[in-house]
Amino acid sequence: MARSKIAEFARKRPPYFWWILAHALALCFCAISWILTTYIFENPELPKNYALLKKIGQAPTPQPFTVLKAPEGESLRPEAIYRQFAAYAAPENDAKLHKINSLLLRSYLQSYKDSIKPTYIEGTYRILQIRPLSAADLLSPGFVIRAQALVQPEKDRPASAYPVIIESIFPCDNKAAFTWFKPGDLLRMQKVPDCMAILHISMLGTTDEPMVNLTLAPIAYSEYKIGESRVVSTTPPVNVNLQAGFPMFAPMAPKPAP
Repeated sequence: MARSKIAEFARKRPPYFWWILAHALALCFCAISWILTTYIFENPELPKNYALLKKIGQAPTPQPFTVLKAPEGESLRPEAIYRQFAAYAAPENDAKLHKINSLLLRSYLQSYKDSIKPTYIEGTYRILQIRPLSAADLLSPGFVIRAQALVQPEKDRPASAYPVIIESIFPCDNKAAFTWFKPGDLLRMQKVPDCMAILHISMLGTTDEPMVNLTLAPIAYSEYKIGESRVVSTTPPVNVNLQAGFPMFAPMAPKPAP
């Protein structure tokens, strides 16, 4: 009896009911597709989104700037870096740090087309480690240098190690260039001409004694002088791998400056 009533009710429905239902479903599908597509294109820093964009040939890649046309942005020295980022070592700031890192990487991939400006790094750093980049890294080819900041607290005292670590990516075609740097050498960073911008912020050490770890990459490509005679020319990265983790070096206790 119940089934016959349902069938009779279905037969009595006017033809336009099914027309409205079909259009409503199509409208819902279009809305979901639009929202999903917008989400993917506006968040290319997410590995799954980037992989999908890459498959359809729409993945953003960092565009090369010249030194004179690099985007405006503030520059930070080690003391300012620590003041600005050390607070993120607290567990309650994990979500905020994650959001900042997403924004930093997204802005880099999109070549700072939005209102977000790059943050450049300056200062003197003592090299701890050097290694070549591979396809498993965030950017390649090239090499990456891990170095610790040196700060001179007073003019009459020597510079000492400071709790700021940088992982400076040098994208380049010269496979032997990473051998030109040695642990203990000094790496001097300037906003111009180096244009090394922050891509990611990691926290090392403990909550009570945090150490700021910054992953950097150039957004303008030029020549970096090594010693008296050698020069490495940085170039736009060929490969971008967002599956790579941070930091780029295994955790280690930084060596104090002599």
